[in-house]
Amino acid sequence: MGHPFPIREIARQAGLSEATVDRVLNGRGGVRESTAQEVYRAIADLERQRTQVRLTGRTFMIDIVMQAPERFSSAVRAALEAELPSLHPAVVRSRFHFRETGPVRE
Repeated sequence: MGHPFPIREIARQAGLSEATVDRVLNGRGGVRESTAQEVYRAIADLERQRTQVRLTGRTFMIDIVMQAPERFSSAVRAALEAELPSLHPAVVRSRFHFRETGPVRE
């Protein structure tokens, strides 16, 4: 799979190691399906952030973790992404970790 982002950048966005991202992108085994999905979500997030990344200034990473219905988490994502460019000159890059349900331990 071709992608326009360095493995290091994808790993940072996904919160995974570079080796794990490399295994996913090159179709090697030993990676859970949920981990592979995190890598693909990180690439999609980087695509959406492409317009923001061109801004100059200090870069901040934030993680948004939500357990809520998809309609609510989608609205939160859209609202946050609409506001991020207004934080110029700082660049705020977001990583989203959404699920509708989950075990208590997680």
